[in-house]
Amino acid sequence: MVAERLTVGQWWIVAFAVSALVPAAFYFCLRSGKGAAYSLVAPALGALAVLGHGRLRGHAEKEALVIFSVALLSVALLLVAIRPDVRTYAEKARRGEEHVIPKWKVNLYAALTLAFAVAVMVLLL
Repeated sequence: MVAERLTVGQWWIVAFAVSALVPAAFYFCLRSGKGAAYSLVAPALGALAVLGHGRLRGHAEKEALVIFSVALLSVALLLVAIRPDVRTYAEKARRGEEHVIPKWKVNLYAALTLAFAVAVMVLLL
């Protein structure tokens, strides 16, 4: 288990660093400071959910931090991957036009994000 090489304190540092990636990726996508500030809610809720649920299920703190870090890293990478579509959607919404992202593209991004998360999780845990 690769996750055992780091201490719980080091995993907290990794979790905080990855938590900063979500607002950074959101800002990279939309160039909106207000939106990036709102995106801080995701890491906060994620931390409460993963750490709280992890304790209820009997996971160690280290395992919960690994799950949290990998999940947020996957979300940040997903935001960077869908940036062109998000920018197009935002620009067309400002003009009052409608932009529909093809379902195959959404499904592909979701599958790739999930595959990445599972692969990293298997490698770490």
